[in-house]
Amino acid sequence: MPVTQQALFNQPVGLAMDGAGNLYVADSANFTIRKVAANGTVLTLAGSPGISGSSDGSGSAARFSLLTGIAVDGSGNVYVADNSAIRKITPAGNVTTLAGAAGVIGYADGAGAAARFNRPWGVAVAADGTVFVADSGNYVVRAIGTDGTVSTHAGTQGMRGRADGSRATATFLNPQGIALDTAGNLYVTDWYGPPAPNLPEGSTLVRKIAADGAVSTVAGTLGGETGPAAFRDTFAIATDGAGNVYLAAARSVHRVSAVGTISPVVAASPAFQSLEGIALDGSGNVYVADRSSHAVSRVTPSGDVSVYAGKPGVSGSADTNP
Repeated sequence: MPVTQQALFNQPVGLAMDGAGNLYVADSANFTIRKVAANGTVLTLAGSPGISGSSDGSGSAARFSLLTGIAVDGSGNVYVADNSAIRKITPAGNVTTLAGAAGVIGYADGAGAAARFNRPWGVAVAADGTVFVADSGNYVVRAIGTDGTVSTHAGTQGMRGRADGSRATATFLNPQGIALDTAGNLYVTDWYGPPAPNLPEGSTLVRKIAADGAVSTVAGTLGGETGPAAFRDTFAIATDGAGNVYLAAARSVHRVSAVGTISPVVAASPAFQSLEGIALDGSGNVYVADRSSHAVSRVTPSGDVSVYAGKPGVSGSADTNP
C-alpha cells in the first residue's frame, strides 16, 4: 500500500496544490493543516490533532477550530479560512492571523485584526499576493492586500441575491468556494442553501468576477441537479491554465470549459460520499477531498479514480514517511 494511503485524516475539506506538486489539506476534525509532499511524505504542518483553539504559533503550538477553504501562494505560504478569521502558515509552519478575529462574526473592512468576516469559506491567492475570500455570511467577496488591509471586492454586505452586473451592483446568495485563473478572473460557487426564500435549497450557481469587474453567471440552475449544467450542494472549485473550471459536486466532478460547455470528469460515483475540496496539478490530475470518507482521491485526465491519501472510511491523524 502506498504510504500516502497509510496516512489518516479526519474530515478533510479544503485542498490546495503548489507548483512543486505538494498538496495541502485542511483536515477539519483534526484541527490541523496537513501536507502531502510530492515524494509521498504526509506530515502535519501546523496544529495539534484533536485540540482546537485560535492560538498563533509555530507548528504544533498553533491552534485551529473551524477550517474550510485553503490556498497556497508561489512562495509556499498557505492561507486558510478558520472560524471567521484568515490564517497564514509559512512553509516552516509558523501560523499568524492575517485578518479578522477567530470566533468574532461581523462585517468590517480595515486592517488585520480590525476586519470582520461572517462564515468565510473559500480562499484564493493571486500572483501579486492579494488574498480573496468568499465571505458567505455577508454575501460578498472580500480582498486582503499584501499589507493586511481588507476591502469588499464584490457584492454588498447584507444584500442577498443573484444579480449580475458590476462588482458594486452584483449580489450573491451564499458564496462558498473561490478560485482564480491565470487571467485574473475569479470563479465562485454561489450556494442557495437556507435561508433562501422561494429558491430550491442546495442548488448552486457558478459566478464569474472578471478581471474588468463584470460579474456573470456561467453555470447552474435554480432547480439543483436537474440537468447537465446544474449542481447541488457544490462548494469546491478550481481552475486550470487553459481556462477550464472544475467543480466537486457532492459525489461527482464536473468541468466547465472556457466557452461554457459542462462535462462530467467523474459522474456520480459510489466511491465518493461528500466532496468538499478540489485541486489540480500541472499534469491535469484532479484531487478531491471526501469529508465523509476521510480520504483524498486522484482523478486522472481520462477519468480514472484512485485513493491518493488516507484510508476511505477510517478516520485518524497518522502521518507517514516514504
